[in-house]
Amino acid sequence: MASLLLSALHHSPAAHRNHYRKCATTWLGSLLVTLLVASIHGAPTMTTDRRILQGKWVNPCGLALTDGDPDGDVPQLNDSQLLSQVVIQAKTALMHAEIFRDDYINKTFRSNFAKVHNDWKANHYDWLPNKQDIPKELNESLAKEYLDKLELDKALLDAYEFMQTYAVGLEQIVWDQKDNNSEFQKLFADTEYKLRTVLCELQAALVERGVKPRPDVTRDVMVPEIRRSMNEAMTSLRDWIIFRDYMNGLEYIIEVFEHLGDRLRS
Repeated sequence: MASLLLSALHHSPAAHRNHYRKCATTWLGSLLVTLLVASIHGAPTMTTDRRILQGKWVNPCGLALTDGDPDGDVPQLNDSQLLSQVVIQAKTALMHAEIFRDDYINKTFRSNFAKVHNDWKANHYDWLPNKQDIPKELNESLAKEYLDKLELDKALLDAYEFMQTYAVGLEQIVWDQKDNNSEFQKLFADTEYKLRTVLCELQAALVERGVKPRPDVTRDVMVPEIRRSMNEAMTSLRDWIIFRDYMNGLEYIIEVFEHLGDRLRS
């Protein structure tokens, strides 16, 4: 459904994109209400019924088109401004993750970030963006040769798909944290929210540039063999790898879109 709505925007860009931006400005308030309701009722249990629910990463801005004349008084952002918004939200999300990262590692692994990162640096899941997708590790920088070859629309599409994939993994971490009544469950739930704001800005940029999105990532990318109950140590390691790669993905987005923004302004 989201793809159809965005496709409609693609074919009638000017008016619908203005209407889209007005809709998007109300998203944060409505999402806060949704999160409050979810916190009151609690997350659903791990059932087949829950698996058919639409993921939070689908249509992250809550885009809804209505009949009638769309408003034309909402100013459009230029490409440089769109990318700046993406970078701002990615930096906010990364800062949030880094605030509790070390405490999470210390209490989960009885170790520090440097040791855990080095010990498991070479371990990756093939369903998450790989080294060909994001040619860097956490706390590393992208090569200048890579940055210079970037093309804006493809970079936006790739980033949106990467973040949707990380969202599937973060959802599983949130479920794990809740199941274990972890002290970090709210922080990871907030991490999901921060990721959704990044996705919303990427969606906004795609829509305003008239770029047709790829099919949404589904929960199926994380197969049952990866999700199934494991011992505590294995579950903790799985969740760390997802969380680590998510932070690496945010670093990637920041570096990529800062570079593209500088290119547009130069």
